[in-house]
Amino acid sequence: MVVRFLPLAEHRESLPERERGELAEVIELRSRLPQVSSPALQDSNDDLEPTHLPEPTQHFEPTQHLEKQRSSAADDAVRLLARRARSSGELRRELTALEHDASEIEEVVLECEASLYLDDLGLARVLCEGLRERKRASRAQIRVKLRERLLPDAVIEQVVGELDDDAEHELLREAAVDRARKLGGLDRQTAERRLLGFLARRGWGGERALRVTREALDGAAARGTVRFR
Repeated sequence: MVVRFLPLAEHRESLPERERGELAEVIELRSRLPQVSSPALQDSNDDLEPTHLPEPTQHFEPTQHLEKQRSSAADDAVRLLARRARSSGELRRELTALEHDASEIEEVVLECEASLYLDDLGLARVLCEGLRERKRASRAQIRVKLRERLLPDAVIEQVVGELDDDAEHELLREAAVDRARKLGGLDRQTAERRLLGFLARRGWGGERALRVTREALDGAAARGTVRFR
């Protein structure tokens, strides 16, 4: 549909009849609107000036951001102990690395020990048993491994002292006999020196290690499993 505005009344009569019939008359409403007095409005023949709108509300960014609250030493201790068993020394070291205060760390360690979250003696016994059964470790080796876990010296000595002397001697003998089988082709003195060095690296030394070494080499020669020059 095409809409055309009719010319003013005085000019309408001059239009052909056909054009007048096809036009949709549009009533001009502007003259009927109430006149509003406003400095922002000008005469209809003038350009409209933009009204002065208020400035948008300014969005203020906080000048300082609240720092994320640090976890407490107790929270970090629970998180660490939930991952794996730790000694009191290991827990102290890791809480110190997290920059907790020394006095707070000691308080948390005591609380964990009282709640049995920390059990140095129980941990030492479990580690000792595993080293004995899987690694056939000597007392000296077990001491080294327990110290690596930062267990207290008193706890280490208590656990090592609980090891059976007969079982310790049997471990020494088994290690010497097994190693003696691999020393064939050497002269007796060299074989003895190498076997003593092997046992020393496993934590055995002294007169008992020397006696077991000689017994193992004598037994290997008697059985014919090795020949010494």
